[in-house]
Amino acid sequence: MNLTQLRYFVAVARRKNLSRAAAELRIAQPAITRQLKLLEAELETPLLSRHHRGVELTDAGRLLLERAEAQIQSFDQLRADFQDLSFAPSGQLRVGCPPALTRQLMRAPTREFLARYPKTTVEVRESISDELARAVLNESLDMAIASTLAPQQHLVSEPLFKEQIWLFGPPKVRLARKIPLSFVSGLPLLMARRQNATRNLVEGRLMEAGLHLNLVLETDSTSLMEDLVKDGAGYVTAPYFSLIDNLKSGNVSGAPIEGLAIERSLIRRKDRPVTRAMKEFLILLAPEIRRLSKLGNPRQSNGNK
Repeated sequence: MNLTQLRYFVAVARRKNLSRAAAELRIAQPAITRQLKLLEAELETPLLSRHHRGVELTDAGRLLLERAEAQIQSFDQLRADFQDLSFAPSGQLRVGCPPALTRQLMRAPTREFLARYPKTTVEVRESISDELARAVLNESLDMAIASTLAPQQHLVSEPLFKEQIWLFGPPKVRLARKIPLSFVSGLPLLMARRQNATRNLVEGRLMEAGLHLNLVLETDSTSLMEDLVKDGAGYVTAPYFSLIDNLKSGNVSGAPIEGLAIERSLIRRKDRPVTRAMKEFLILLAPEIRRLSKLGNPRQSNGNK
């Protein structure tokens, strides 16, 4: 038994499909099949039950998966620890962030990180929190800033800061200093599609209060929502930073919704070590998080004069 066999086995066990595991590992499927057969022969027990849709773990396979993940994590951490002692970060760092926060949060740390560590490349991916969590889970991202999600078995979620949910409207509309939830229910709303954390929060609170959601547009396009709210076609409920630039320039009006805030967290896989590159990037990210923590709950309740 060797580490390569364990990595192949874990990839197949997670994907429950040989071809998808082969694509993830970037090796030929017969190579995985051969190593799995050798592993089963050495352990003298079948680890996978094969069927037309893919594979399922046997009882022995489930036991090995639990132990193998721990062994791989321990080895990866050992390797990362030794790299930290003598090597500057290199390779690729993959970070996810919601579109509303990318410019506010990622610009300065990314610029400084690239200047300090020229042997690295950085991928910054924008998406909604649910999709970012899936990307971390399937290891296409190393870590992500996302709205706090329900606990997941393989993910670590570290709270970072809270961001108020605001109601943004046409520029000439005068809004109260704080918006009651009942007021929101009577407005024509432009919202993201389902699985968006802000929409789920707003919709859930309205339902709890027995209030109606007057939804006139669903879209994944933040730029379309921005343009339509500027044109007076409706209102947007969104985290403070989503439309802060438009609020400051007077293109939209806005005010916080009473009792509504979303928590932003750092998420990563439990069974993967925090690499040197991740550590150094998080050090650079920390001042921006502290800054946004203060700005995300502004004492001045709206942008109207």
